[in-house]
Amino acid sequence: MTSSEKKFFFVGAAAGLAAVALTAGMLAVRSGSVFASRPPLASAPMPSAPARPKMEEQQGTQPGTTVQMTPTEITAAGVQVADVGTAVLHTNIDAFGRVEQPESQLAAVSAWIGGRVDKLYVQYTGEHVRRGQRVAELYSPEVATALEEYRLAQEHRVRLRQSDDAFARSQADSLWDASRHKLELWGIKAEQISAAVTGEPATAGVPHVSIYANAEGTVVERKVTQGQYVNSGDTLLTLANLSEIWIKVDAYEDQLPQIHPGQDVDISAEALPNRKLHGHVQFIEPTTNPQTRTVPVHVHLSNPGMRLLPGMFVNAAFVSRASGPAVVVPRSAVLDSGTRKIVYVSKADGVFEAREVKVGAPTEDVFPVMSGLKPGDKVVLNGNFMIDSQAQLSSGMSGLYGGSKEFATGQQGQGANAAASGMKIELHTQGELKGAEENAFQVALTDASGKPVSDAQVTVTLVMPAMPSMNMPEMRNSFALTWSGGQQLYAGKGNVPMSGSWSATVEARKNGSVIASARTRLNAK
Repeated sequence: MTSSEKKFFFVGAAAGLAAVALTAGMLAVRSGSVFASRPPLASAPMPSAPARPKMEEQQGTQPGTTVQMTPTEITAAGVQVADVGTAVLHTNIDAFGRVEQPESQLAAVSAWIGGRVDKLYVQYTGEHVRRGQRVAELYSPEVATALEEYRLAQEHRVRLRQSDDAFARSQADSLWDASRHKLELWGIKAEQISAAVTGEPATAGVPHVSIYANAEGTVVERKVTQGQYVNSGDTLLTLANLSEIWIKVDAYEDQLPQIHPGQDVDISAEALPNRKLHGHVQFIEPTTNPQTRTVPVHVHLSNPGMRLLPGMFVNAAFVSRASGPAVVVPRSAVLDSGTRKIVYVSKADGVFEAREVKVGAPTEDVFPVMSGLKPGDKVVLNGNFMIDSQAQLSSGMSGLYGGSKEFATGQQGQGANAAASGMKIELHTQGELKGAEENAFQVALTDASGKPVSDAQVTVTLVMPAMPSMNMPEMRNSFALTWSGGQQLYAGKGNVPMSGSWSATVEARKNGSVIASARTRLNAK
């Protein structure tokens, strides 16, 4: 390695060590949820990496787990409790939709006869057309031929009017009537027919055929232009009556069980500010869009002022009204672990019990409760995340150390446990605990008769749960206390790595077996 390379190597190493020291100093001390500026901890041991939780622990808090907190801890955690009640729920399922042409309100204006479009009175798509309005004129050689046939039939009928042959007169009348009826079916008016026979100037409009609209509506498609030739039956215009429109709402697959025909739907759109339209589910299509995994749901409703036009996007809310009152709980009270939903029920003496609940589709504010709660139960609304963290920590430590599960948490600095053997543990601290410092601890271990037990191995374990939101791992520190014959106590010093709330577990072992254990909460300043 050259001298230049050595220089860069040592400079880089020094920079790395400085960054590590700075990070350690920033994370050394925590006060509540705000970090205080204090010197880095040279003597505090580095927190060990949290052990990988077992499969049952990964599933969250187990139902039935209880946590006891002091009034001070309840206030500090911001715990709020409310009574479980009942309500008649109106659940809305929100979705997006689009305005479609009403297929049942479409009408086609067709050519009654083949010919050339000499005049087109409708110029624009979107133009409104009235029923009976003239929309086009066709020039048709067939009409000219039919008019000539009618004129000849008229003359033949007049000649045979004085004939004695009744059959001939009847045949002439039938021929005249058939030729006239043919013209009327093509839309030739009576005055045009009469003018063609008499040779009046009105024949200037013949052999043109006027096409009239057979329905009222908006032109949604114009299929011809002026001068174009069309055949009999060809569609010239398509009209849609937009006084009633169809909304096709895209509902996701998991929403379908809560949607049914006849259900009320509220529609809102930018074209209708500060206004809602009300319709009903008419039809649910039997196919799914493979790209969006949605199913079109038809909603039919009136269109006031023709404000909603085909192609517009709308917001839809499917309204579900319960048949009767249901047990409800505020949404903030329910914790979802992914495998179950948990609420914390408030008991006496600051005890909170984890209880699994089955809930239905939520409204904006509450969950309907299918099972797990009854009216009058008190549930935690705020602070349940803190309680849940403590519940998971307590459950994990109890399983890890194998002690008695009947823990009783007392005031700061003392705890008690009645084990099966009748052993009793009392934990004491000397003065106020201080974070990032050595603190003095004392434990009194007595048997069922109250006599001190001197030949046990006593260990104190301090644990602070991980805080993922602050990138803080779980912190843990264990230390042993030794027997002090003069004081009839187990005494010693242990480091509290940082300020904050710690869970303390005291265990007394004899011949490798736990003979007593206790748990409490300690707050370090």
